[in-house]
Amino acid sequence: MALASFQLAQQVPIGQDIYIFRLCCSCDNTLLAVATSENAVCVLNPATLQPVCSLQGHSDMVEDLAFFQGSAPLLASCSHDGSARLWDVRASDSAVRTFEVANSREVYSCSVGRGDTALACAASEKVYLFDLAQGKRLCTYKESHTDVVNHVRFHPVRSTILFTGAEDNLIVALDTNEDKEDHALLGVIPTEECVRSFTFVGPDRNTVCSASTTEEVRIWDLSEESFGSRRAEFVGLRENPLLVTEESGGYVIETFYDQPSSQIFLLAGAGDAGKLLLFRTTPAGTEPVAVFTSHNESSAQLQGHTGIIRSAICMPGGMILTAGEDSMLCAWREGPSLATEGTADGADAGPAALAEARFGLEPTSYGAHRGSDVAARPTPY
Repeated sequence: MALASFQLAQQVPIGQDIYIFRLCCSCDNTLLAVATSENAVCVLNPATLQPVCSLQGHSDMVEDLAFFQGSAPLLASCSHDGSARLWDVRASDSAVRTFEVANSREVYSCSVGRGDTALACAASEKVYLFDLAQGKRLCTYKESHTDVVNHVRFHPVRSTILFTGAEDNLIVALDTNEDKEDHALLGVIPTEECVRSFTFVGPDRNTVCSASTTEEVRIWDLSEESFGSRRAEFVGLRENPLLVTEESGGYVIETFYDQPSSQIFLLAGAGDAGKLLLFRTTPAGTEPVAVFTSHNESSAQLQGHTGIIRSAICMPGGMILTAGEDSMLCAWREGPSLATEGTADGADAGPAALAEARFGLEPTSYGAHRGSDVAARPTPY
């Protein structure tokens, strides 16, 4: 079997013996932010992976990040210290404003929306909405969920609509233009499993991919005509033989959308060994299409990941950035196909005499697509 490959182009340690929880790129792809367990946000140049600055101020680990859609130097962070912070990378005193969210409860997720005027934060089973200009709380969504909210994201196109995912198995869509919570409820997607995270993909980001705490992935339609209808589900990825190790099964890291084929791809990891594979999804299931290898003749010293990968983003041009529990940030570029001969990683088989596969993975940052003709691309499934 021949698989495409992504070869390790660069790796950079972010601190020492720390966890990296989240990667986030600015709307113009000029800044990369890294959320760490050492209570800081590291900002780097994504082209070189060289540090720009370190944003200090949180007193506990930083869990999530969100750049503004219209102003690249501005971003928000949230932390287990019960707060969210607004930062301006250009300022000498970078912390512009602090929002006390939930009486020292951990804040697991944050998102900036409503034309960069509002910040949503998840703490326990509640979601808090703040006015960024005035620094005050607009409202608290208390009834939408009955268990811990793990993930919140404003829709990147319809920026007044807030999506929230929780351990009560629900993804909820809220119209933040409405003052009262019962009027704000637009729709509910019962996902059948605890929602760990979700990603908007496809033309106009009209599809959402949810990942559960048990590594199950489901794909949902967000169009007005078919909101919440399930397009596909993939429930056995953690038992895939390519991902199972002696210690544990595989896990889902991120979903990506391939523009030329209108298909969704899953980036998955294997145990704590730092191994990565890319799977293509179809209504019939998943199939491996690419391996990630540190083998690079021009950079023999690169070793790749040695621990669980927590976050991944795709940059313009198809470069994939990954980071996780080994303190390492890695940059991967598509290379030649590899003949796996049935092996789990394909790294020892050498380049195959085959044409190189070419992916057209959609960049994670929505700002990269403004002005593009998204209407001409079909919806997945």
